Amino acid sequence: MTNAEKSGNLYVKSFFAASIPAAMEQARRELGPDALLLNSREAPQEARHLGEYEVVFGTLPEVPAAAPPPPRLSRADQLHHRIHEIRQMMGRMRSFPPGAGEDPGVANTLIDAGVDVELAQSIERAVRRRMTKPAVLDIARPHAAGTPELQSATVDELDNRFEVRPEIGRITALVGPPGSGKTTTLVKLAVGQCLKQGRPVRLISADNVRIGGADQLRTYASILGVPFQAVESTVALTQAVDAAPANTWLLIDTPGFSAALLDDLGGDLASFLSRRQDIDTQLVLTASTDRADRAHLTDRFAAFRASKLIFTRLDETTSTAAVFCEAARTRKPLSFLCQGQSVPEDIVAASKALVIDSLVRQLPISLQAVA
Repeated sequence: MTNAEKSGNLYVKSFFAASIPAAMEQARRELGPDALLLNSREAPQEARHLGEYEVVFGTLPEVPAAAPPPPRLSRADQLHHRIHEIRQMMGRMRSFPPGAGEDPGVANTLIDAGVDVELAQSIERAVRRRMTKPAVLDIARPHAAGTPELQSATVDELDNRFEVRPEIGRITALVGPPGSGKTTTLVKLAVGQCLKQGRPVRLISADNVRIGGADQLRTYASILGVPFQAVESTVALTQAVDAAPANTWLLIDTPGFSAALLDDLGGDLASFLSRRQDIDTQLVLTASTDRADRAHLTDRFAAFRASKLIFTRLDETTSTAAVFCEAARTRKPLSFLCQGQSVPEDIVAASKALVIDSLVRQLPISLQAVA
């Protein structure tokens, strides 16, 4: 759909469509390659029935070939006059929300990468607000999927949506669902964050749910040559924590609670860990978890009041979308990322660059330069 008006010698026309590129294509077909893009924005509410987006173009009426030039104006004066008209027209236009001209495919490509729909759309809206002005494009040629301004705004917005804090407390407990990799992650942390830094460490297993649940951690402790203790109750866990030397780092493994076991047996442990401010409780999740179950799984462990998130099995997925989405949704910092089962190699400190790079690789080529 279109609306047109005439300002002096300048012919101004608005084009409405479902997207900025579609509206620009209409302009290209109707006005030709010499038209000037004056502005672009979301369509105002009263014109939304014409299309979701509006682009405004200006063009000069064609002068018949036989018509002589105006007798009193040189070519330079004519150009100056035209520029003055355009500036006057733009000055009369209502101010547009910043960033209305960005590539509309940002949300779609993030969704394709695995980002939750609502979060991807929220990011695209925020990118629009970050853009200081619409991009002025030459409609005579095809365009890349993004502009430098869009690239910078998109990466900045991703960066602003989550935090990283790659650290553990002197007393750290790992909680999470069955099979999330808590035990091997605990051992990796014992090596990388304690032994390699000359810190004495003691491993504690509070896994009293599975038969032989503490055996794996006991074996690792023997291999590492560090003290190990298994506890059968929160009372015993309290005694083990309080009796440890003040300079010893304590890493606590917990049962992998399913939904049923969490309600039945996990209440005491959740209450204990949430009360102890000296214990750094971190939630261990798998990056390959289906997006439909991810938030439900995270919220199931809310009673533990985990301060940070650890993600495992990044080697089983091509995108860090799950990592990004949960960190953004819960506003809990990421601490460490595990990329395999090898101990202690397959663990890295969480970084924004690592998470964002994976998402940027899913975006159009023109967005990759800023990652």
